[in-house]
Amino acid sequence: MKIYYYHIVMSKRRLNLDSIIKNSFEGTIEYLKKNNIQVEEKLSLIILESYEEYQQKYGTNPKIHVGEYGEQENDVYIIKNGLKEIINSYINDPNKIFIGNLVAIAHNGILWPLYKNNDNIKKIIVKAVTDSIVIDEIGYAIFGDEWKASAFAFLVYFYKNELYKYLEVYKIMKQNMKICENYIKKKDSSLSYSLGYCFANNFIYIHENLLNKDKKSPNLNIKNIIEKLKYFSEKDEIKMPEAINTLTKILMSLYK
Repeated sequence: MKIYYYHIVMSKRRLNLDSIIKNSFEGTIEYLKKNNIQVEEKLSLIILESYEEYQQKYGTNPKIHVGEYGEQENDVYIIKNGLKEIINSYINDPNKIFIGNLVAIAHNGILWPLYKNNDNIKKIIVKAVTDSIVIDEIGYAIFGDEWKASAFAFLVYFYKNELYKYLEVYKIMKQNMKICENYIKKKDSSLSYSLGYCFANNFIYIHENLLNKDKKSPNLNIKNIIEKLKYFSEKDEIKMPEAINTLTKILMSLYK
């Protein structure tokens, strides 16, 4: 079990955050089932107001971003105070990128695309950020590993929201490639989250932008790649993003 906690005070505007979290969790489990992606154990969602409430209920003192396993290891915990702070930081971030019907926010240094259309941008960010974090937590519950969980999160978020359909998304992903190149050069395993996103970003770019002509349906078999993630070792955290990055550049030169 991994717990996200960020101390926060959010605006007092009422958001039905419990419902958004629950819908994201149930929608992700349903998406996995629909694509025959096996979840070993039945996962349960537990929504808590604060870090203090977690301490009172479970009597432990988890640190920020630290995974913890015990009797409740099949539970996915979302602490609302922390989630609200993350949401606020993205809503107030002046560096959001707008491209056509998409907006991109930087999450662990990597750009995440959000489909905005004509909807309220704050509402979109609330749903998208919640979705990305809930999916990541489910990924961590499945893999118990930050790199695999982050690769899983980016893949599932991208395909669950059918982002492959939008040509603008590939401009965002191309920017990610430049960002990822710097992370890869550092060969730093403490960048597990970013490197996992990089692997997924480039893998999707190859399959959907370079190899998928119509983009009406996905080219990548997400079930197969998620199954393969299970067999990656710790050494692959840097090796695989580097290999996919090199392959992407070769294919881009061929498909010019």
